[in-house]
Amino acid sequence: MVIPVTKILEERQDWEKAEPADLELYVSLPYCVRTQPEHCGYCLFPVEVFKGTKHLDTYLDHLSQEGRLYKDQFLDKPLKSVYIGGGTPNLLKTHQYPQLMKIIREVFNNIPSEIGITLEGIPQLFTREKLEIFKEVGINRISMGAQQLNPELSGLSGRRQRPEHVFQTVACAKELGLDCNVDLIFGWPRQTMDTMLKDLEALVATGVPHITHYELNVGGQSDFALNRRHELPSVDETRAMYHAACDLLKRNGYQQLTTYDFEKRIDGEWNNFVYEEGRRNFRRTEIRGWGFAAITDLPGYNSAGGWCYMNHSHIQRYSDALLQKKFPVASGFHREIEDLRLSLLFRNLQCLRVDREAYRKRFKIDLVDEHAPVWSALLEYGLIEIESDEIRLSAEGSYFVPLIQTALANRRVETLVERYSRKVTDVNSK
Repeated sequence: MVIPVTKILEERQDWEKAEPADLELYVSLPYCVRTQPEHCGYCLFPVEVFKGTKHLDTYLDHLSQEGRLYKDQFLDKPLKSVYIGGGTPNLLKTHQYPQLMKIIREVFNNIPSEIGITLEGIPQLFTREKLEIFKEVGINRISMGAQQLNPELSGLSGRRQRPEHVFQTVACAKELGLDCNVDLIFGWPRQTMDTMLKDLEALVATGVPHITHYELNVGGQSDFALNRRHELPSVDETRAMYHAACDLLKRNGYQQLTTYDFEKRIDGEWNNFVYEEGRRNFRRTEIRGWGFAAITDLPGYNSAGGWCYMNHSHIQRYSDALLQKKFPVASGFHREIEDLRLSLLFRNLQCLRVDREAYRKRFKIDLVDEHAPVWSALLEYGLIEIESDEIRLSAEGSYFVPLIQTALANRRVETLVERYSRKVTDVNSK
């Protein structure tokens, strides 16, 4: 299916006139250092192997070309956040960060000074020189994918980082006034409760303001899926790890913002940073995905569900489309209004509670009535609490968010499977 991007953008203008949306920007940089095993043993994201600075120069030129295709759509539109992800964005050389931010500002010239501009990367590539450049060009937040501090466990992924890389970066970010998040993963091969808690305690001791502590997703053709399943903690052990980590972080002054994200008070105030998967309302919010394999989400207005589409995840196809002055879009999905409701509901569930009145005001439907059998079952199992103004996840329910989302989506998935199966049958019968 050819995704009609020009037509989608025309529809977007109509939706924007009817109800201006918040706008978030995701910029993708695809390159990662080679590891053995490949892709850090577990990663399922599409990436390209880094082979030299020349690739980065070429890619930045590609970003500039793609930006020009969209420039008229978003010029003067204020951004709510910027996230530069990947891949490994801190692979860029120091002289390339001003160039990257210049490319971004040429398309999005209304970037309020108070918003978060985040760049993610791996611990050993966050040098002081780079952090100083970040501050100069307006990048005010870093997100560090440490995953494990324990050297033996980290080594299973082929990573060459050391714990001191993490600690030094956190300290340097604090000194320079940069916000900082560190990712850790639980449910890792050979990980025990003791090794997990030791890592968390060491990280908490740094005073880092944000910690993302998420469960390992084992799948696909990754090394962990193919060769290390027998080394994974059991389901019960992983669940116990989740609750123990939540308790430790809360005891140390962190509040839980989403299923996996925790924040510490800064100067006596909660920052309440909204992480990428989270929502605390049902306002129209657009996510512009820019670059290799980036995903753009354009919600519609009233009965229009909108569109979600993804750029090419093969670097040559991405490049070829831009050379032909075409949108580098590989695939997409036209949402119906029910799909939009589910999408926004899922994002609010990530933030552990759903505002019933806001949902009713947005969609003219009572959330509890819409999914009554599912909520009833979840209530019976103690996973949620239903109040007149909100649905709130219990401590146990916060761990089972993916399961809850699956249950809520089941009826819609069955409808879509039946519809597309019927289409395939009709085509084959001709």
